[in-house]
Parts: sequence; structure tokens; C-alpha cells
Amino acid sequence: MSRSAVLLLAAILAAPVAAYLAYFLAKGLGFLDPPASREQELKRSILAALYALLVFLPVFLFGWERRWPRVWIAFGVVSGAALVFFAVSGLAAARALWILRRGSGQPVTPLRPGGNEGSLELGAPRDR
Repeated sequence: MSRSAVLLLAAILAAPVAAYLAYFLAKGLGFLDPPASREQELKRSILAALYALLVFLPVFLFGWERRWPRVWIAFGVVSGAALVFFAVSGLAAARALWILRRGSGQPVTPLRPGGNEGSLELGAPRDR
């Protein structure tokens, strides 16, 4: 078996393991649970945009520096479009989070432990 065939076989066998580990990590960190508040949803959007930036920016810059071969120009366009999309969505989420935290003038209080109401309460916590 040639070296490239061995690497292909290793990649085929490692892909489901890597996908399961990513799923296990995301589930353990709570990324697959529904967001408890708008603030948590915006934080997840910002984090996803940062990870996409870490993935797409080096690919785009490498291809730009190497002057994309003609076959790969479409890949470069898609990579650049994904980079722009995630940058815009991350900036929009960061702006919305800033407005949510600073705009109302009232402090945002987190949910009580064991509370499963699905949203944050504004102002002073209610006594139960």
C-alpha cells in the first residue's frame, strides 16, 4: 500500500472519531442545549464567528499569497465569502450584546440555580 493510500485510510477512519469528539465536547460544554437567554445566544454567535475566523483567514491568506491556481479560484471565493459572512455576523452579535448589556440601564441578573425559566430577569430578583 502506498503512503498516500495509508493516509487516506487513516483520514477516513479518523474523521468519525474527530466528529464524535467534537460532538462530545460541544455537548459537555453546553453548546447543544438551547440558550438560556439572549445574552448566551449572542455569546455563542461571537464564539462561532471567532472560530470561523481562525479557520478561514489562514486558508484565505495562504491562497491569496500563493495566487490561487485557476481550479482553486472558486474555493478562494467561497472561503472569502465565508470569512466576510462570519465577520459580519460576529460584529452584529457583539453589537447586539453590547446594546443588551449597556443599553437598558438596568443590571442583568442571571437565573437562579435550578431555575429553568429560559430567560434572564431584569432588575432586582423576585423573592419566591
